[in-house]
Amino acid sequence: MFKKTKIHFVGIGGIGMSAIADVLHQKGFQISGSDLSKNKIIENLKKKGIKINLGHSSKNILQADLVVYSSAVKKDNLEIKLAKKNLIPTFTRAMMLAEVMRLKQSITVSGSHGKTTTTSLIASILEVSNLDPTILNGGIINSLKGNAKLGKGKWIVAEADESDGSFTFLPSTIGVINNIDLEHLDFYENIEHLKSSFIEYSKNIPFYGFLALCIDHKNVRDIKKKLITRKIITYGLSRNSNFKAVNIKTVIKNNSFFTKFDLVENFGKKKIIKNFLSPILGNHNIQNILAAICVTRGIEISYLMIKKALKNFQGVNRRFTVLHRDKNNLIIDDYAHHPVEIKATLNSLRLITRKRIISIFEPHRYSRLFGMFDDFIESFSESDCIYVLPIYGAGEKNDWGVTSQTFYNSLKKKYKNKSIFFVQNEKKFFKSLKDFIYKEDKIIFLGAGSSSLIAQRFKEYFLG
Repeated sequence: MFKKTKIHFVGIGGIGMSAIADVLHQKGFQISGSDLSKNKIIENLKKKGIKINLGHSSKNILQADLVVYSSAVKKDNLEIKLAKKNLIPTFTRAMMLAEVMRLKQSITVSGSHGKTTTTSLIASILEVSNLDPTILNGGIINSLKGNAKLGKGKWIVAEADESDGSFTFLPSTIGVINNIDLEHLDFYENIEHLKSSFIEYSKNIPFYGFLALCIDHKNVRDIKKKLITRKIITYGLSRNSNFKAVNIKTVIKNNSFFTKFDLVENFGKKKIIKNFLSPILGNHNIQNILAAICVTRGIEISYLMIKKALKNFQGVNRRFTVLHRDKNNLIIDDYAHHPVEIKATLNSLRLITRKRIISIFEPHRYSRLFGMFDDFIESFSESDCIYVLPIYGAGEKNDWGVTSQTFYNSLKKKYKNKSIFFVQNEKKFFKSLKDFIYKEDKIIFLGAGSSSLIAQRFKEYFLG
């Protein structure tokens, strides 16, 4: 049955779409896809035998039994229009993810930040525990060298993307809410609208499942009051958390940085489990780790397995990824593109250096920069130097009148004691940055658009 069903993905090069396509391909379905341009994700799918066409054409869907499309694809896309005209069933990415998740018991990870890392941590613990999970992630898991895997075990671990509200469709046995911050202003009207979507997501949890909530965040505490019909387990750095980290330290082992902490398990009678170790830094990552502990203890995985997985966690691509390290300098590539994420990432970097932090920032979406302009300005307080790249529009038109130049001007006005530069020409930028770097400076590229490719090119220039 699977081998006869042909599924076509419009916008298959997206990180979420590719994960679903990959798992269905491994399951035995005939998968094809289309996208406007090639990238590493598409090349990886091609190597696995998935047929992908560059550019959209009516010919791409003629043999399809089902068409799946990304929210990033415009509604007037000719493949989608023709599929509907020919009465070929069409599914959004979230609708198809929901269908895939019906195959097994599922753990979904939601929240404004930390979803990808938390999903990866949970998956890693299940892997180490020989539970062989199916994984659908929003980023490349370094240990897998991919973002998807079809496992033989009974669990699916998936990232639940709230960007267009469609995560409310997901049938979750166990759900995680890391945090709730105003984001995706192209879809959500205000914070109350966003919180209502997380409440709807939570209603999908059955009576025999549970919700893992980080009560460090006010907006999560707010919706917790409205979830009285669901079993809830809490985690965080707050005093009343069911799982709380204490005695937190940054330590060096084998020339690498680790976070070390003890765990307080608080279910009426307190229990302390000592000496957790993981190679990811910052309070935001401690919260991600606690989410993973909360979920995996909830399905009775031993602390021995949890500690082993956390210690050997290899991380996620573009989450504090070290591109270059020597005795003098460190060059990092990071996906942070929201003020909360930028601040958390720079605070993590500050844990390991008292020397200068040089940030290269590519704003992502005009709507996001406009809607959180002042928060973006404040998020760079730990940077000693800031380079501002052109805005990555992600398909948006600039209907908000905000530009990289206006952001640069506001940074200059706010931080008179910092070195701030406006980037217009990549060649001149690379030369300026290389000449500006001193011994022991830490250089970090921040953004969700093309900043990662720029970081790679700069590394080659720096070492050349």
